[in-house]
This record gives sequence, C-alpha cells and structure tokens, in this order.
Amino acid sequence: MHPKKIIKIVVIILLPLGIQLFASGKNKMRPIKEVIIDHQDEDMYVTDETIRRTIFKDPQAPQPIGLLKLREIENLLDNNDMIEKSEVFYTLDGVLNAKVKQRQPIARVYDNGTVYYMDTQGKKMPLSSSYSARVPLLKGECNKYWEDTYRLMMFIQNDMWLNENITEVTVKNNGEYHFLMRIPHFTVLFGRFEDEQMKKANLKAFYKQLEKMNLLNEYSIVNLKYTNQVVCKR
Repeated sequence: MHPKKIIKIVVIILLPLGIQLFASGKNKMRPIKEVIIDHQDEDMYVTDETIRRTIFKDPQAPQPIGLLKLREIENLLDNNDMIEKSEVFYTLDGVLNAKVKQRQPIARVYDNGTVYYMDTQGKKMPLSSSYSARVPLLKGECNKYWEDTYRLMMFIQNDMWLNENITEVTVKNNGEYHFLMRIPHFTVLFGRFEDEQMKKANLKAFYKQLEKMNLLNEYSIVNLKYTNQVVCKR
C-alpha cells in the first residue's frame, strides 16, 4: 500500500479520537457551575453548608470538575458524625451531585451528665446543632444493657402507636424498663425486654379501654410484668 494512503487511513482513525480526547480534557477542566445536595431524609442533622465545606475547602473558589476525587469526597462525607452513607457524582454539564443519607436517632440518651443520640444502627450519635430529633428520652443504666435497650428502642420506633405515646424510657439497674406516657402521671412498668409483643398488645388494649371510658388520668402506674394480665395503680 502506498505510504500516503497509509497516512490517510491513520489520520482518519486517529483524528476523531484526538478530537474526542481534546474535548474530554477541556470538559474536565470546566469549573463546577452548581452543587446539588440531595438529602435522602426529611430531617436536617447536617446542613448544606457543612456538606459543601466538606467537599471543598473553599466553596467560593473555582473547582475544575476533572480534578475532583469522588471516592475521597465520599469518604470525607461518610466520616461526618451525622452521615450514614453518601454518593457523589458529576454530570457533563458541570453539575456536582451529592446524595446524603443521614444517621437517624431513635432515642436521646442522658448518660451521667452527657447527652447524645442512639441511632438506628445501635450506635452513639452526637447531637446536631441544626436540628433536634423528636425521639423518646432514655435514662438510667443504658450502657449496662445497651444491646437490649437498642432492641427495645427499635421496637418502639417501628410501632407507630408506641412511638407516638412513649416519651421517656428509664433503664433500671436490674435490666427492667419503665415508660412514661404522654398522659400525665402515667408510668408503665414494662419489665425486661421479653414477651414484648404480648406486653404491647396488653398495653394497647388497656389504654384504649381507659381512653374510651375517659379514665386515662385515673391511673398512675400500669404494670405489664405479669403474664397475660395488667396490674394498675390509681
């Protein structure tokens, strides 16, 4: 084959590739024009500003999209005490997207003068400066019975009625639990975390009966520790 034809074929093959590489390189040096933060939860335990400052040391400075290290950014976000998992990616038009799933508290723990959350993974979570969670208070020997207490709080969290009506949980030294209900002076002696489904059914039935009879304020203690019965104190 004639050398000129070989050169022509090489040019035909390489020219589009070169143009594509040039365009790609130019596109990667394009500055980010917008950052979109997608909170996967309704509550805002970590602000957009905090997320932006985690991604960029100086959010106001131009940021070439091709210089971003997405995995490192995700690791930085995941190391935030309020974030459970993040996903970061950018589009060709220069938009950086950060999807953020926040940790979710299930109880506010009062522990020897310190206050923190227990989250849905059973881990300790610091309080947020931007949002206060509406979750039950948790006091007493929480650390001594942490695993059972976590199971109890998830049990409450996953039941709409319990979650709406229980405002405070106390862990006693013997591993038993006391609840405070939203009704004034209404304390539930739950006992240990066992036979929880039966205890919940008994409490709901008793509560609804008292509510129907307009007697909720007549009782101060409801004891669920005995099998198949509810013992009350006026």
